[in-house]
Amino acid sequence: MNSRSGTSRARPSAETAPAAEERRPSPVLTAALGTGVLAAVSLSLGALLPVVKGAVPGFSGAPVLIALALLPVAVAVGLALTGRHAAASGLLVGLAVLMPGRLLLDLQFAVDSSRVARPELYLPTALENPGGGAGLWFLLAGYLLTAVAGVLAGRAVRAQSESSGQAQPGRRRWQLAAPAVAVVSAVGLLMMPMRSTSVYLQVLSPFDGPFLIWTGSLLLACALPLAVLIAIGSAVDGVAKGTLLGLAFGTVAVALPNLLAGMTVPRLGVTFGPIMVLLTAVVLAVLAFLRPGRASAVEPVSDQHDLAGEADVPGLSRLRLTAGVLGVLTAVTSLAASVSALVTSASAVAVPESPARWLLLPAGAIVGVLAVLTLVPATSARVRPALSVAWAGVALAGAAVLGTALAATSPTGGYSAGAGVFWTIAAMILATVTAGCSVILGVVEREESEDTGPDGPRPSGAVLTPLVAGAVLALVAFGTPTFTAPEYVAPGLWSDFGTPSWGLLGAVLTVLGAAALALRSRPGQAAALLFGAVLVLAVRAAELPVLGGQVEGSQTGIGFWLTLAGMVAFVLAAVLAATGARKTE
Repeated sequence: MNSRSGTSRARPSAETAPAAEERRPSPVLTAALGTGVLAAVSLSLGALLPVVKGAVPGFSGAPVLIALALLPVAVAVGLALTGRHAAASGLLVGLAVLMPGRLLLDLQFAVDSSRVARPELYLPTALENPGGGAGLWFLLAGYLLTAVAGVLAGRAVRAQSESSGQAQPGRRRWQLAAPAVAVVSAVGLLMMPMRSTSVYLQVLSPFDGPFLIWTGSLLLACALPLAVLIAIGSAVDGVAKGTLLGLAFGTVAVALPNLLAGMTVPRLGVTFGPIMVLLTAVVLAVLAFLRPGRASAVEPVSDQHDLAGEADVPGLSRLRLTAGVLGVLTAVTSLAASVSALVTSASAVAVPESPARWLLLPAGAIVGVLAVLTLVPATSARVRPALSVAWAGVALAGAAVLGTALAATSPTGGYSAGAGVFWTIAAMILATVTAGCSVILGVVEREESEDTGPDGPRPSGAVLTPLVAGAVLALVAFGTPTFTAPEYVAPGLWSDFGTPSWGLLGAVLTVLGAAALALRSRPGQAAALLFGAVLVLAVRAAELPVLGGQVEGSQTGIGFWLTLAGMVAFVLAAVLAATGARKTE
């Protein structure tokens, strides 16, 4: 009896020691948490000290800013101390994802503080540029330290995955809603942060602001849904939930000061953008706390996914559904953008409209058709690579539409942005997220395929000549006008670079990337990639009838013929890739 009791007493102590050991954060995670604490302290000092010389805040926002800096890190430390290391790491990663955009936004203080709308830090009382103060450098250092903490946290997650296996995650049905919520939040981040009737504080939409403002806003808007997409692809529930919680904290830190400024500062008013961001942040936080359902079947430990050898991605069916739904939403928002008013005017004067909005119809329809085919398991693998490329057509058309909107809504234009601007932004963001989901889906398909690896089939050498020719023709075609007119200056890549040029740049980089990837892909996937490049070039060629028909005296430009020649070259390369294959040595 004594021996039994002795054994029973010794067993808990033997089991307690490993449990206590598991509660201790790894050295890498400890370093990440320490860096996060330093970042929070630096951000707090940035809120207390003047960001520009002689800065006077519009309201007492320092306590709010300090709380927004300290609370996420405190939650991460609490999660780590209670043994939830994956959630703590994910939270730090979610915070870090938004730091590059926030850094660019505040870097505008150093360039020209008179064009920054941050009343919680600085409310200008004169038309002057005082220059950056000590608080600005603490803010920038805090953003950089947060980004470093996120990188270290990502390494901690990877180290945990390589050192120990993880059980299969339960069903996370909520994950299908997270990307759509993130897109709504991204649209809110691109709306006007507040209204202003002050002579000294000019508040504009991000696209009407200086380069750093609209670049930082775009970076925030694109990083948020992509980070959500990657988070829900994690096989570890803790990482997914922690990342969503970190993104919720990060978006609140961006939107809440704008809402408080609109409510408390004289001559300022509240806009719907910050409210939309805060509501979606609450939804992301709720999704982060939802518990996963039980898996449909429990597999033996030997058959469970070992994170050292399996990708942190959900099942193919869920990824297909997510990519397909996002692609269909891209098509719907593209249609709405093409039929909605681009700009509005309070007077009876006719408002300008961009003929480029009609390019969103074919670009969105292409993505929508490919997305529907991706939803079907029988055709998903064959058309999915084309979807990963065709999204660039929406970016190409959308950038041209926004170019007109920015010119019309500038201080000299005299017009206000209409619903078409927001639908266009939503379509571009959805297209980007669709492409990201499609790429992740391709990674899963590749890992589950039996003919991958260094010895798998690849396109034959005959594809190289038309492939290189198509890439060169595409590069020149996107930099050359598809039509010319006496009083029309077409945006380009190497001259007259404007807002539409960003769409050209994104499209040509996507096409060139597809051409390079085709050489390393399986024959069927290579053909689909090249077919997607053909579709992007088709959207470019459609500029001649759609845009050129609206410009008086327009004539066919050399860029149109180069685009057609590039399409022919890629079609030939796709046929050769699909019909001929070789075994790599």
